[in-house]
Amino acid sequence: METNQYMEMFLDESREHLQSLNDGLLSLENDPEDLSVLNEIFRNAHTLKGMSATMGYTKTAELTHDMENLLDMLRKEQLKVSSEIIDVIFKCVDTLQEMVENIGSGESEDLVDVSDLVRQVNAIAKGESPDAGAPATDAPASAADAPAAGGTAFALNDTDRAVMKEAKTSGLVPYLIHVEIAESCLLKSARSYMVMNALDDISDVIKSVPPAEDLEQEKFDHSFDVAIVTDSDAKTVENAVAAISEISKVVVTEITDLDSPAVGGEAPEAAPAPVEEAPKAAAPEKVDHKKDNKPAPAADKKDAKKVHVGGQSVRVDIEKLDTLMNLVGELVTNKVRLEQIGMTHRLTELTETLEQMDRVTTDLQSVVMKVRMVPVSQVFNRFPRMVRDLAKELNKDINLTIEGEETELDRTVIDEIGDPLMHLLRNSLDHGVEHPDEREAKGKPRTGEVGLIARHEGNNVVILVTDDGSGINADKIRNKAVEKGMISRDEADALPDADAVRLIFLPGFSTAEVITDVSGRGVGMDVVRSKIESLGGHVDVETKIDEGSVFKIKLPLTLAIIQAMLVKVQDEMYAIPLGSIDSTINITPDDIKTVQNKEVIVLRGQIIPIARLGEILSVPKGEETGEEDIFVVVVHVGDHKIGIVVDNLIGQQEIVIKTLGKLLSGLKMLAGATVLGDGHVAMILDVSALL
Repeated sequence: METNQYMEMFLDESREHLQSLNDGLLSLENDPEDLSVLNEIFRNAHTLKGMSATMGYTKTAELTHDMENLLDMLRKEQLKVSSEIIDVIFKCVDTLQEMVENIGSGESEDLVDVSDLVRQVNAIAKGESPDAGAPATDAPASAADAPAAGGTAFALNDTDRAVMKEAKTSGLVPYLIHVEIAESCLLKSARSYMVMNALDDISDVIKSVPPAEDLEQEKFDHSFDVAIVTDSDAKTVENAVAAISEISKVVVTEITDLDSPAVGGEAPEAAPAPVEEAPKAAAPEKVDHKKDNKPAPAADKKDAKKVHVGGQSVRVDIEKLDTLMNLVGELVTNKVRLEQIGMTHRLTELTETLEQMDRVTTDLQSVVMKVRMVPVSQVFNRFPRMVRDLAKELNKDINLTIEGEETELDRTVIDEIGDPLMHLLRNSLDHGVEHPDEREAKGKPRTGEVGLIARHEGNNVVILVTDDGSGINADKIRNKAVEKGMISRDEADALPDADAVRLIFLPGFSTAEVITDVSGRGVGMDVVRSKIESLGGHVDVETKIDEGSVFKIKLPLTLAIIQAMLVKVQDEMYAIPLGSIDSTINITPDDIKTVQNKEVIVLRGQIIPIARLGEILSVPKGEETGEEDIFVVVVHVGDHKIGIVVDNLIGQQEIVIKTLGKLLSGLKMLAGATVLGDGHVAMILDVSALL
């Protein structure tokens, strides 16, 4: 089989199954008696094993197989779920993650040494401690390795015979197929469901002995039997199965007596269960492992496939979405240009056409934006495991609550917020939540609560990281800032508590007395702020002593197409994102006051500093117009406001954000550029850099 064409799909689905394994193990740790969770973990491990084997990654498949045997013993209550076993299975998942990432980067899976991990898994399976120093041995034979009873006997119930008779009247032929797998085959289950897949392509599978579940769990020796109906001849069926590697023998026999209760030998005491379609490993069609995929009768098969395909989602390369976004951006730019031409030349017919084009363009833009939107769960899902491991390392009892994981953000934002959220969570776990004994002394529950909450607020998404810990002591922050020489004592004493707490976002600030692997090096919170602000967002903190803290991140829904206010300074055009604008006002020179050598205005009783955009950006001065009116755009970042003085207000417009590239990437005042309808380039102001 040519596996390269399936590589991307193998990697994507492997990562999904590994994430599901992580989630399942966390749930199992919280409720060890939940058999449904254990079954789901087993199914994910089993599917991952089959995919790896089919793609030829034997080492990955073998480690998953050992882990699967251990999970099977837990399912059958031959072992009891314990923290020790959960830890070892987590190690297996982490190792498998590393092996998959090595494969994804073009390296060998063999770079990871799994011998010690295999020894630990096998030791647990034998009832020993995972720390036992015995050399790695094969796990003891369990029910998973037992051969199926009944030999080649094949029982047919009334439903089976009725289906086969109906198929025969439609011109199909019923066959019994005996398949033997080579003795040297390491992963019999992988070969068995490759056989089932091959048969499924040319026939309808009616039943197998042993049943499909036993085949998938390797509960058979080296042979099995399958009953099918097909319009192909016996030789075609034989060739389809024989083409699979490590198949040593295939015998295809037509079933002629459909009134007999058994074919191919003596019927076993109990009729085996109907076969389930084996999952397609690393194949283009994604299988829902939660469904009972009982094969449909031949007459209904085509319709069933149509319905199934209609409900599928399609994987699309992200580069194609980026290209589509760029093309829509060009369309928006040219639409604005055409509107300007229509207005300039008063072309009624063009204006009417543009109204239709505007509606289509807006709908297209909306669809593309929605396609690019992904749920924040893609980021949130990685944190339960991190919180669990870190809580154990810190000897704390912590419960993580996640809300609003279905909230959607643009992919470009999703890609960037993982690290800031990780820093905030680690900060809450280390600095925020107290040790259980300390919490108990304060009258709190021994288990600390940490929350990760996402929700929409207008055209923004707000993400909250909360904890019910000790809170942030403003006096301690002031003293530490003075000690590090960041501010003077007088400045510290003059700071309100809310502003003093915000000093934690200064570069190099840390209140930790001891540097650990978790925190204390003075990096993290300033990185959080700079990263969030580079995304056009804002981060703030609210805290109460002994009640906890709330870190609030506010992010734009998208970074691709935004509404902006176009302003003019001399002959140059600039764009200010509409989401940052509070208001636009006209003032006279007399309205500008000077406080501590800084120009300010008073707006609705609030003192607002002003910045002259022409001076900040060193725009060459032109001739004085003598006009008294001064245009001011009042913008905000969080609770801070500033008035930007400009020469003229052009109006609101939809703009497509373009990056400045490496050459201009260091310019702090500019967040990007946009191409206007007349072909001119306007720079987009980074409002946060003005404060």
